[in-house]
Amino acid sequence: MKRNHLLSNAVIVALCAGSLVISIKARAETASAGTSVTAATESGSASTPQGLINVGQVNANSAPPSSSPGDFSNHVLSKEQLFHSSQAVTTVNKSELDLFNPASSGIQALSLKPGIQINGYNAGSGTARSTISMRGVKVGWNSVPGDLETNGITAEFDGIPLNSLIQGTGWHSVEIPLGALLAGVNVIYGPGNPRDRWYDSIGGTVNFLPVQPTKDPEAKVSAAYGSDQAQVYTAIASTGIHDGWSAIVATDYAHNNTYRVSTFNWPTRANQVFMKVRKAFSAGTFSVGAYWQRNDEYRPNMIPITPIPGITTAGLNQNAPLYSQQTTGFYSALPNSVWFKNNIIENYLAYSKLHLQLASNVELSNILWYRHGQILHYRINTGFAGGSTEDYYPYSETFGDKMVFDVALPYHNKLSFGGYAINSTTANRFKGYNALQGSSVQNPSYISFNNYQNTYVSAFIEDHFKPITNLDIVPGVQLVNYKTIFTNNNSSEALNYPNASYNTHPNTSKTFVRFAPSLGITYRPVPWLTTYANYATTYQNPTGGNFNNSQTDLPALLPVKSTDYEVGFRVLRNHWLGLQRIYLDVSYYHDRLANETIPISLASNPTVTTFGYGTATLNGVNMALQADVDDHWSTFVNTSVLHGYYNQYFSTTTNQSYNGYPVTNSPYFTLSSGIKYRTYISGMELGADLWDQYYGHSYLFDNNVGAPTRQTNPGYNLVNLSLSMHTTALNGYVPGLKTATISAYLSNLLGRKYNATEYVSAGGYFNGNSAGAILANPGAPRTFFVNASLTF
Repeated sequence: MKRNHLLSNAVIVALCAGSLVISIKARAETASAGTSVTAATESGSASTPQGLINVGQVNANSAPPSSSPGDFSNHVLSKEQLFHSSQAVTTVNKSELDLFNPASSGIQALSLKPGIQINGYNAGSGTARSTISMRGVKVGWNSVPGDLETNGITAEFDGIPLNSLIQGTGWHSVEIPLGALLAGVNVIYGPGNPRDRWYDSIGGTVNFLPVQPTKDPEAKVSAAYGSDQAQVYTAIASTGIHDGWSAIVATDYAHNNTYRVSTFNWPTRANQVFMKVRKAFSAGTFSVGAYWQRNDEYRPNMIPITPIPGITTAGLNQNAPLYSQQTTGFYSALPNSVWFKNNIIENYLAYSKLHLQLASNVELSNILWYRHGQILHYRINTGFAGGSTEDYYPYSETFGDKMVFDVALPYHNKLSFGGYAINSTTANRFKGYNALQGSSVQNPSYISFNNYQNTYVSAFIEDHFKPITNLDIVPGVQLVNYKTIFTNNNSSEALNYPNASYNTHPNTSKTFVRFAPSLGITYRPVPWLTTYANYATTYQNPTGGNFNNSQTDLPALLPVKSTDYEVGFRVLRNHWLGLQRIYLDVSYYHDRLANETIPISLASNPTVTTFGYGTATLNGVNMALQADVDDHWSTFVNTSVLHGYYNQYFSTTTNQSYNGYPVTNSPYFTLSSGIKYRTYISGMELGADLWDQYYGHSYLFDNNVGAPTRQTNPGYNLVNLSLSMHTTALNGYVPGLKTATISAYLSNLLGRKYNATEYVSAGGYFNGNSAGAILANPGAPRTFFVNASLTF
């Protein structure tokens, strides 16, 4: 649609970034990050190899024990770096990504970590939109109402923030590459320190790191097939280093149908392409990257748990079976002639990264980016809304730059300061019509056209000093300035659509300026034990629905405020208790989120959003344990307990308070545990991984009264198995071949039936007598995948 415009913008971004390094002298690159060689960071730090395999393959490598500027943004953190951090942090490395089938992305792999759940209408697939729930805070979309905070986690791609600056959804999970295109994931729980914090990081920051250019030339191709006619194809090629230059190109294609049972397959197709070029200079490194993704999804509808009079498989009050899990089958879905929805998510991202050694004790890091994101949302509700059709096209254009200086001072003191500036224009284009009643996309019955102009500016200073050898103190303060300009274009657009109704909310603007202090501390009483604590107060701009709503008292509107405390300890030790290596991280957290607005859709008019208002406390315990028993056996146990409740909650639907009610749609207990086995036989590495994921009950939101409830969605557990074989036996038959890999995956091995999400409907989804009914998205049944890959 705007591709020529997008390409020109991308070129401008690259040229602007390139002008920063014209005068820099070239130098040989010390190392280069990748999936099969010693990793290098954008800050120029080399890392140590790990995870060597007897057949010659090397897993994705982590970073050196000592922390370098920008590590979180540039490579997968090592256990040593996690051990020394004053933040609550974790990672997903390449071996953990490989536990999941090829249709999964880094989103699904996050579910291994304490306090994180992925939920949605097909949460096991990287091609379906899902929500990340991290200790009660969310990001993403799954059509389930009532989340305390729907945009409270920043999602990054290679250190670049992907979240919308204004939309309530913030970001869509299908923007993240499938696992084959990722090197790993870094995670900060809670706001953390200012250096790595963004505008939506009140609940956490998740950086999805793509594969990187490698030291030596390398290529990899793979093909996979699985349940529901799923197919995944991947190709990756890296040039190796030539005169300081290195580059990588990676792409994949995925196709699958739904596991829901219907006369229609509800297919999804995903395309992803990533490219990166890096140049090493005498004073630093410079890289340019680009990423494009397109996800075309036909999304199945939700299903009532129990039958509702009048809600049938042929529509409202038809002579057909009642539609529910009890009557038409647990996984049943409506025909597309009754209910139809197609979503296309597409993103273009171009960016540069620069790291310079300005002096012996001064380093500069800069990232510059441009992003275009768009959604094509098309829905026809023939069966339950008389042919009501939604044609929705939101898009955004975002430019941003972040610059950080790191200065090494005497007496073990490192001072970091800098900030970011981001400008985004968001356009919403909605047309509602009903062909059976004479309206059309050219002549709609309802329109909503509006724009948002957002400018976010932040500056910070952070000091990392060591008053004594084993004590690190990291105080910091961040100044944020969030500006929003809302423009309602309905009256001017109505000239083109004379038969359409529309809202007349006034144009408005608002700016928030806040200081956000933080403090991190680590103390190591013995070399293998670290205690840590972190405090941060942070702020988030209210989402767009607050500005385009007659209910909102704009003069009284406040930014979301997070007051977060973290305290814990870590153990990292080799050859202890009969184990080769053990890593243990136990932490307690307490987060208070104030000034939250919880969106509620009205059954009488789904295009109108009202709000509940709340302040909530989230506290609990996370524990992560990983142990290498010997060269063959290893194990992990990750668990969490969440106690989330509303200190205050007021529903404008009932004009009642629900203080003390639990926070909804988040599991109150999670446990992921598993064992891994590796052995080496005649040039082959054989592997088997068996793990279990248990999610405790979560509380339902009642959209009928616009408030949380004490009704629960029961807990469930999923047993999973993966088998792999790496071999060099084919090397003599295929020129240039280094390794061949065959893998098999079984998810939900025991075929457990469970509902991934549930909520109480206000009646707008199916109309009729459906108000008060529980609607669900059933989780995936047993699924299988086989994958074959060749590395050259």
